[in-house]
Amino acid sequence: PFPPLLSKTDEARVQSMPAVLEELRGLPYVITLKCDGTSATYLIDPRDGQFHACGRNHSITEGENHYWRVARKYDLEAKLKARPNLAIQAEVVGPGIQKTRLGLKELELRVFDVWDILTHKRLPHAAAREILTEFGLPVVDTVEEGESFAHTQESLLALAEGLYLGTQNEREGIVIRPKTERHSEVLAGRLSFKAISNRFLLKGGD
Repeated sequence: PFPPLLSKTDEARVQSMPAVLEELRGLPYVITLKCDGTSATYLIDPRDGQFHACGRNHSITEGENHYWRVARKYDLEAKLKARPNLAIQAEVVGPGIQKTRLGLKELELRVFDVWDILTHKRLPHAAAREILTEFGLPVVDTVEEGESFAHTQESLLALAEGLYLGTQNEREGIVIRPKTERHSEVLAGRLSFKAISNRFLLKGGD
């Protein structure tokens, strides 16, 4: 089973929850690129010291699967054993995953969250980027950031559209959140949501 130490990765669509815009209004924010891949979580379980490579819903048995190939490529077990209170959540992207829309030749990571397992909280944006620089891990691209969120649903959907760099493939969309964690009454959880590109959907995205 997925370790019960942190939340699974999931984001509500702004198209179905437009009231979240008012909760973020005026706050410092960051908008990152949503990569077309599969979600992965990596951590050292403090209960038994075991390294876990997880998909969206389960811890994955070690073997020749993309979760573990990426873990070995980036030496994630050693990095997390050096900082065992931390867990990372990322998108695994590359050949054989979805439709390889990023045009990559091999499997790669794009990290979007760092957790402190002990406090059961995600690190703020700036602190997470410092850790990921220390680890030498690739992060999701920043599309926009600012000190006072003022977007409408229409402007976010326009921002979501575009092509993945170096390709002719429509990007899936964007993820929007405050720079520091906040609770959302609308979402009954973390204030974080996505905008999916209409062009991506029209071209057969899911």
